[in-house]
Amino acid sequence: MTLDWLAAAERLRAIAQTGLTYAKDRFDLQRYRELEGMSLDMLAALLSSTPEIMREVFELSRGYPTPKVDVRTAVFSEGRILLVQEWLDGGWTMPGGWADEADSPREAAERECREESGYEVRAARLIALRDRRRHPQQPRPRQLGGIYKVFFLGELLGGAARVSEETTDVGFFALDELPPLSLVRTLPEDIELAHRFHIDPSLPAVFD
Repeated sequence: MTLDWLAAAERLRAIAQTGLTYAKDRFDLQRYRELEGMSLDMLAALLSSTPEIMREVFELSRGYPTPKVDVRTAVFSEGRILLVQEWLDGGWTMPGGWADEADSPREAAERECREESGYEVRAARLIALRDRRRHPQQPRPRQLGGIYKVFFLGELLGGAARVSEETTDVGFFALDELPPLSLVRTLPEDIELAHRFHIDPSLPAVFD
């Protein structure tokens, strides 16, 4: 069995962060700080970065380590799915992004869709709750740590195509004519799953 060194280094960092959050003994705190430094050195080496940059990456996520939440909404019109083009990598994805702390999951999904595509959408039902790390065909994400992806099926209410600061194009695409996808955001299997739910609303939500 081959050891996933990147996953091991991330786990060590999470253990150190948990210890620094809850430990009281000064000797334990010293050991957890040492473990944190070692994990950051490992991550830096594995990602061709520096310990300082790794520390900055995790500085905003102090406290007990928990997964981030990414919401995506599948919107269909006349058999075509709504996709937006990301300015970061030029790939296409279902509208979505990080959930804001003040939003409910539904609010986050509807807001992201409106902001990224210009369309008003109602999140009609939950399709899936997935752990992004459990889909090995997906490229290694730049974002370290756990990410839960929440997929909704959306009902198109109105609006018109409009790009944002994060998107460069918006369009509806037939499932057999999809543009190159931004695979760190949306996989072909995500679109296939969403289409099955669009065809059969009685399907139960799936989860990892």
